[in-house]
Amino acid sequence: MDPLRPARRSPAPALVLVCVVLAGCAGQDRRPGNGAADAAPVVVAPRDDRTIAPASTAVPVPTPVPAPASAWPMAGHDPAHSGSAPVTGPQTGRVRWRRRLEGAAVPGPVLAADGSVLAASNAGVLHALDPATGRDRWTFDGQGSYGIDLSTSPLVLGDDLILWPGPQNTLFALDAEGRERWRVQFGAMVLSPVRGPGRSVYVADMGGELRALEVTTAAVRERWRLRLGSGPSYGSPAVGPDGTVYGTAANDLVAVRDETRSGRVRWRVRTGDLVEVSPAVGPDGTVVIGSNDPYQYGVSREGRVRWRVRRGALTYSSPAVTRAGQALWGDHRGRTTVVDVRTGRVVARYVGLARSARLRAVGVWTMPVTDRDGRVYVGTRPGHVYGFARTGRLLFDVDTGASVESYPALGSDGALYVGSESGEVWAIADR
Repeated sequence: MDPLRPARRSPAPALVLVCVVLAGCAGQDRRPGNGAADAAPVVVAPRDDRTIAPASTAVPVPTPVPAPASAWPMAGHDPAHSGSAPVTGPQTGRVRWRRRLEGAAVPGPVLAADGSVLAASNAGVLHALDPATGRDRWTFDGQGSYGIDLSTSPLVLGDDLILWPGPQNTLFALDAEGRERWRVQFGAMVLSPVRGPGRSVYVADMGGELRALEVTTAAVRERWRLRLGSGPSYGSPAVGPDGTVYGTAANDLVAVRDETRSGRVRWRVRTGDLVEVSPAVGPDGTVVIGSNDPYQYGVSREGRVRWRVRRGALTYSSPAVTRAGQALWGDHRGRTTVVDVRTGRVVARYVGLARSARLRAVGVWTMPVTDRDGRVYVGTRPGHVYGFARTGRLLFDVDTGASVESYPALGSDGALYVGSESGEVWAIADR
């Protein structure tokens, strides 16, 4: 087997390669009235590297989404998965604290409205940690282990509601003190929920089903559910500026329109292999997705492939697209690539430790995170957490000693939070 194409849940053969450089510029719907997933047009991604002009230059109609409930309230920071926050991130690699949980800390942390770090373990316990000390403020036991090497995160909806995709294929609703208010059962492992307009929340599971929920602290109402396609789904949904919801199923990127009482597939783009990452949406509506084929894709909001970039390696790293229009993703060679989301032009690459013989691990699996000044932060399966300056200069290298697959988060004071397979949650901060 190609060492750069490991099975999703098995370790890869490895050797050690160290470098830090900058290389720049170079199914059916279950509800009546919904469109069945297989009725939507299939747009097959092109087999060459040409750039396709967008079908329209019209600006999407903005969909009002409530202001963020915290400094980092969900996976990827926001519904579009920008992976960026308007704070100054760490520059020195100073470790403020590290806290061991009762199981692997693969789920990605987020920040509660009061600043608590919400970090879960694969043993099925959600912790609210004091951001200054790492001590528990409260815990909630989901009564069962969950997850594999796929990072999922809670969604913070305000000072009164936290939605946690936890054990037993269950979405738990907790209040700010960690008390359960209600729960929803799914048919497969629940992926990271994303916020929509008002009290709308979109949640997908690994079986490929997407649901639209209306939530309050006291109750939940399902508005619709939709089968995105045949095959598994590893991608948590993202929401574009015009309110389109983007999900994945098997090899497909799927665009869904929320029609209030139903969800309808607008289009799907089929890549050359299984998609094992979440999509991200740029400010111009371009959707970025990676696949187990050799390419990263930029797809217009009309479903046309605008560009694709040859990665030359597998990716389990969900992309992020910043508000400045830069798309970032990692790959199994340890590289983090940055492109212009409008054109696909590569503007930078950041490279760290690609493989670890000791951990039998390879590449970057986390979503890249950026701060207000363009600094880039990534965790790697060889166990290192890197901070890079916008220029490509290495700011710090923190060796956690265990694979890092947890999607990172930035706090309001700029602290970087990330978990490792050893069960430790790390807070990296300059003060």
